[in-house]
Amino acid sequence: MQISSRQYPHPVLSYYSDDFPYSDFQASLKSSKTQTTYLFDAECVTSSEGIHELIKEGKAKYAFHFECQTTRYRRIFSSFNNKFTFQLPAQDVEGKVQICAFIIAVDNINNYILDEFHPDYEGFGFQIKKGDILALDMERSFYAEKEIDPLRRIPSIFSIQPNRNDEAQAIEVDSSGNKIIIKLSTDNFDQYKTISLNSSLQPLLSSMIVIPALVSILEMLKNEQTADIDYEECRWYQVISMRLKDFGIELGNHNFDQESTISIAQKLIGDPLTQSLNALMNLEDEGE
Repeated sequence: MQISSRQYPHPVLSYYSDDFPYSDFQASLKSSKTQTTYLFDAECVTSSEGIHELIKEGKAKYAFHFECQTTRYRRIFSSFNNKFTFQLPAQDVEGKVQICAFIIAVDNINNYILDEFHPDYEGFGFQIKKGDILALDMERSFYAEKEIDPLRRIPSIFSIQPNRNDEAQAIEVDSSGNKIIIKLSTDNFDQYKTISLNSSLQPLLSSMIVIPALVSILEMLKNEQTADIDYEECRWYQVISMRLKDFGIELGNHNFDQESTISIAQKLIGDPLTQSLNALMNLEDEGE
C-alpha cells in the first residue's frame, strides 16, 4: 500500500500537507527476527493534543499496515498504546514489504473539529467514518529473507507448462512473473511428462530443458536487458541472487560478468550434466 500525496475529504496530519501546520506525527519500528518470525517494537508520537485525546477516549488508535507484493500478504497491526509489539510470520512475506504508519478512527466521528486545524478550516466540521485516516507518517519498507527458504532451491522457481499455440516453438521461456515459465510444444510436453516419471532421468531433463532456460535468463541479466522491467520484485530473481551469493557471485559484479553463463547454470542446478552422463552410462550397462 504505497501512500502518495493525495487529497482527503477531511484534514489529515501528514508530512506533506499543512492541514495541521504546528503538529506532527512520527512512528518508529525496531525489528528482530527468529527463524520463523519477525518481531517488531513500535513507538508512535503525535504533538496533536486533539488527536491524542481521541486516542485516550478510544475513538482512534495507532496502526501499521504491512503489504507484500510477492506473497499478496496484507495486514494491519494496531493499538491504543503508543508503544506496542507485534509479530509477523516469516512464511507470510518474501522480498520487499511496504509499511505505512497511521492513526485511524475506530468509530464514526461526527463534527470532527480540532484547534490544530489550519485556519482555512475554521468554522467547518467533518464527518469521519470508522477506519478513516487521521494522521500518517512517511512510508517505509524492509526486505524479508527467510533463513530456511525452500525457494532458495533453484528448481522450485521453474514451472514447465504446455504451449497450446498452433505455432508454438519447441521451447520458450517467460520470465515476467514470480516463476520462470518454460513452455514446451504440446508433443514435447507430453513426452516430458512421460519421461519425468523415471526419477533416474530427472538430471537429463534438467540438462535438456532447465539448463538452456537458465542460461537464457543469466545471459539476459548479464547483458542488462532489464532496463524497462523491475525483475528485483520477481521471486525467481531473488532466489537466483541469493543462490549465487552462496558461490561468491553477485549479480552485476565483475565476478558474474567474467564467468560463463553455462558454467554458472551448472553450479546453480547442481551439475546435471555429470549426473545425466552417469544415468546414460547406467542405461548402456543395463542394455548390455
